[in-house]
Amino acid sequence: MPAEIDDEKRSQIIYYSALGYSQQEISDEVGVARNTVKKYQQKTRKAVESADTPRKTLADIIENQYDWEQSQSRNVSFGDHPM
Repeated sequence: MPAEIDDEKRSQIIYYSALGYSQQEISDEVGVARNTVKKYQQKTRKAVESADTPRKTLADIIENQYDWEQSQSRNVSFGDHPM
């Protein structure tokens, strides 16, 4: 299972992804496993694709200003809440 990482490393992963680096290149540059790179790329893609303002969301993620906890609460559908 990919490890949790600090915000700075997550920002670096997304920054290098935006520049077109491969997962292996990012893994080597940031010092994390390739599966960790993949995990955070997927989380970022999901956040950006579901955002009302995708470019701003991506910029916020890269600049380490994105609220990941708020985004997770928005992804819960009505059917997921206990009645």
